[in-house]
Amino acid sequence: MRHTAITKLMGTLGLGGRRGVTLAVCSAAALLLPAAPPANAEIVGIIVYNTGSQGPVMGCPQTIQAGITDPAGSRYEITDNGAQLQPVTIDQNGDPQVLWTPGNLGWHAIEVRQWAPDGRFSSGRLDIEVHRIGINSGSVCFADGFPLWINPLTGSLFT
Repeated sequence: MRHTAITKLMGTLGLGGRRGVTLAVCSAAALLLPAAPPANAEIVGIIVYNTGSQGPVMGCPQTIQAGITDPAGSRYEITDNGAQLQPVTIDQNGDPQVLWTPGNLGWHAIEVRQWAPDGRFSSGRLDIEVHRIGINSGSVCFADGFPLWINPLTGSLFT
């Protein structure tokens, strides 16, 4: 009985036969499934490398890097509490990075902004606390009495 009622309704709507069933199923799926998000260049994550288990160290260089879904040809800005960090370089994967040496203790708002060539804009933010003080001697940074080695190729702390 249920099948007959559906068949009659589809016939009334001009949706009889296999095409009608396919169209009805596709229409129902279009109503039930959420639309796929547009393919945009987006910032998918921000990381501060080589901070150890205790977080970044004031006075010691660390690398900030952002993961980007579509980095091709984009322009980037990375800031710490609103102050622009420079120079922003692009790694081998096309992701922006910058060397960051925290200048004060407390919370830091690391923000990354991306301007894609087609006009799309995206941004991301990482709030991170700096609660250790280090002494940078050039090849090593001492924090809490322990040496943290600096990579001479990148200028950033080793992990």
